[in-house]
Amino acid sequence: MVSFEGFSDFKMKPREISFTLSGNVLNPNKSKLKLHPSTVDVYIQQKKLGQLSNEEKIILKRNGTTDISVPVIANTEKGALIQLTTLSFKDSVEVKFVGEVKVGMGIFKKKIPINESFKTSTRFLKFKN
Repeated sequence: MVSFEGFSDFKMKPREISFTLSGNVLNPNKSKLKLHPSTVDVYIQQKKLGQLSNEEKIILKRNGTTDISVPVIANTEKGALIQLTTLSFKDSVEVKFVGEVKVGMGIFKKKIPINESFKTSTRFLKFKN
């Protein structure tokens, strides 16, 4: 990932959070890549929030960066709502993604391990129903 632009469309339901992740992703390869639907664990402030899954296939342009906006669903652990509510009083939080992402090029597919962390503002914790 080249840059992370943030979260939007943040909605909560019992045991489920849905939102959209936005950012720029670099593909240095000479052919386009496809990010297939995958599931990764998400941690906020070193506590597991739940599992994220994207349902859409994303195509990355060759030899460059691609602006992506991915709708994501998080199946949350017990106590996630309380954890997010207490974090909303902080200025920023550390978010970490751990797991495997399935990437394909033509007929070939490979699972790539992900272990990314970054700090972000808590502005995305404005609740909508």
